[in-house]
Amino acid sequence: MNKVIILIISFLISSNILALTPYQGSYDLYADTKMGNLNIGTAVLTLKINNNQFEFNTEAKTESLWKALYDYSRLETSIGNEIDGEIINTYFSVIEKIKDDVKKNYEINIITDKNYAISSNGEEFEIKPGLLVDQLSVYLALSNNIQKNPDLREFTYQVVDQDGVKYLNFLVEGSETIVINENEIETVKVFCEDLKLTLNLSIHDNLQPVKIHKINGKTEFTMVLKEFTENF
Repeated sequence: MNKVIILIISFLISSNILALTPYQGSYDLYADTKMGNLNIGTAVLTLKINNNQFEFNTEAKTESLWKALYDYSRLETSIGNEIDGEIINTYFSVIEKIKDDVKKNYEINIITDKNYAISSNGEEFEIKPGLLVDQLSVYLALSNNIQKNPDLREFTYQVVDQDGVKYLNFLVEGSETIVINENEIETVKVFCEDLKLTLNLSIHDNLQPVKIHKINGKTEFTMVLKEFTENF
C-alpha cells in the first residue's frame, strides 16, 4: 500500500475518534448493457446511529425510463451494534427483484452470544469465533478496520447470507485517484474475488464508499457517488 496513503489515514485517525458517523450517500447506478454502459437508475445508502446501535439501508432501482430495458430493484437492511470499534451484526434482510420476478427475499437473525444465525427459511448457520458481517455492513467494518490498521493489505470476515456463513477475503490493492463531477477524490481500492466486488473508499470521508462495482450474474453494476451528507 502506498506509504503516503498510510500517512494520510494515520493522520485522520489521530484527529478523529473511531466511531460510526450517520450519513446518507446518493449514487448514480450504471449497468453494462448491449447498448453500452448506461446510467439506468439511482441508489441511496443511509446509515442511522442511535447510541451504539446502527441501521444501515440501501435501495437501488432503475428509473422508469429504463424499466423496459432492465427493471431491477434491491433493498437491503443491516442492523447491529458498534462495540469497541467492531461491527457486530444482529439482523440482515434482502429483497431483490428483476421485473416481477423475486430473485431474493430473506431475513437473517444473528444470535452472537450463542454462535449461530437463523434464516427466515428456517435454516441455522454456525458462527465461528471472529467478526461476523453481512454483504452491506462489511462496508462499515472495512471503514473501521482500515483506519485502525492502515498498513494491512488483507482483511478476512465471516459474511452471512441466505446460503450460510463464509470466510471472505478483502484485499487492499492500494490508492487510486478517481474523478467524480470534475473533482479528484483520493481513495483506497479494495477487492473481494468471491463477491465480484470492487470498492473505492474515500480517504477524506471516513473511508465511506464513493464508487462500488459489483458483478451480479451476467450483469455488471457500478454505483458512483453524486451527493454525500454527514450527520443528516
